[in-house]
Amino acid sequence: MKYQRLSKEELLELEKEFVDFLVVNGITAQDWISLKENEPVNVEEIINQFSDVVWESILRSTKYLNKIEDKTAYYFKLGNENIELKKIVKGESATELYTAQKEYKNTREYEMFMMIKDGCTISDGADFERLF
Repeated sequence: MKYQRLSKEELLELEKEFVDFLVVNGITAQDWISLKENEPVNVEEIINQFSDVVWESILRSTKYLNKIEDKTAYYFKLGNENIELKKIVKGESATELYTAQKEYKNTREYEMFMMIKDGCTISDGADFERLF
C-alpha cells in the first residue's frame, strides 16, 4: 500500500464509491461475493487499492494543513513544488512569527500524508491566508 488502509467505518461511509470502484474494475456484485468467499487475499488487495485511490484523491485536492500545539501553531500551504509554512510561537512575554519554505523530498501527496499522520489536519486555508 502507498498510504493507509481505510477503517471499516470509513469503508461503510464510502460504500457507493467502493461499488463504483468495483464496477470500473470489472467486478460485479456476484464476483465480489465469490471473491469474499473464495479469495480473501484478493479481497484484501482490492480494499487496499481502493484505500490508496481514496487517499490519493483527498491529498491531490488538499492545499492547506494546520497543526496546533500548546504554544505553537503551524499553518502550511502545499503548492505543486514546495510547502510554505507560517508558524506562531507563544512565548512567555511575546508572540513570535516565522515563515519558511521547502521543496518536497518525496512526492507532494506522500509528504502530505506523513504530515497528516504526524497530527496535521486538513484546512480551508483561511488561517494561513490571514496571517502576515
